[in-house]
Amino acid sequence: MVLLVFLAMTGVSLMIGADASVTLARLLRLEEAALRTFLSSRLPRTMAVILSASGLSAAGLIMQAISRNKFMSPSTSGATDAAALGVLLSYIVLGRVSPALQTLFAFSAALVSTVVFTQVINRLKLRDLVYVPLIGMMYGGVLSALGTAIAYRFDVMQLMSSITLGSFARIGDLSMVYVISLPLILAAIYSTAFSIVGMGEDFSRNLGLAYNRVIFLGLMIVAVVTAASFVTVGPLPFVGLIIPNMAAHFYGDNLKKTIIDVMLLGAVFVLLCDITSRLVIFPYEMSVGFTIGIVGGFFFMILLIRMLRHGKIPRRG
Repeated sequence: MVLLVFLAMTGVSLMIGADASVTLARLLRLEEAALRTFLSSRLPRTMAVILSASGLSAAGLIMQAISRNKFMSPSTSGATDAAALGVLLSYIVLGRVSPALQTLFAFSAALVSTVVFTQVINRLKLRDLVYVPLIGMMYGGVLSALGTAIAYRFDVMQLMSSITLGSFARIGDLSMVYVISLPLILAAIYSTAFSIVGMGEDFSRNLGLAYNRVIFLGLMIVAVVTAASFVTVGPLPFVGLIIPNMAAHFYGDNLKKTIIDVMLLGAVFVLLCDITSRLVIFPYEMSVGFTIGIVGGFFFMILLIRMLRHGKIPRRG
């Protein structure tokens, strides 16, 4: 069912655009103008949506598995804010550089930030479901404030504003988004290992699993996906948070069985938000980050209410 919806959303995304010359009939007749627009604009944009959404969904699923916390995601652990800081530093240090170098800076910042955050969390005694992501959001807020202060100091506030706006309309060089393909493959291959790691260090070691190595691989996947998607399209809030939880509700918590469905469901969600953003004020479009923020915030509130009703979040007082 999810696959059919995904294929339908992909087809709709490929056919929507301001250029009226791109129609199915003209594409089938191989008309040059229609093919040029389709191959240079429509197809790359749709591929960027699918890969970034699938990657962030898988990254969120991995973070939730290894941290055993359903509220963990790149956006609630400071990884996204660290990637923004990395892109900002690449511009300040080297000037305008290629997307590959931007991704390298963003990846390094996101990886270091995620490792630091994981080490801090492991040393905390408060491990309740809500506390960890709250600390992560505060940590991300500190990184965001640091980035703003640096941007103000070096007079690049306009750059800071542009890189923190999630939009597929700004796509130029798409080469970096295809980097996400490798982490997606690794996530699928090591899905069972991530499930085992989520059961605890002692349990993992008793089964002969290299616990620290698997944890580091998971953090590497999260950092690569966060960096590549951020450099290409900017931040996409809530995707890595709500999609794994929606998939767990429908398919259970077995990563090996659900990771492909998580990727497809994430792609469907972002495709739907992107299509909505392009149609609301057609032929212009809104930022997809704005649309995802509204829809994702609604689903996040539903998630919180469901967890409260089922006693998965402890009530105080």
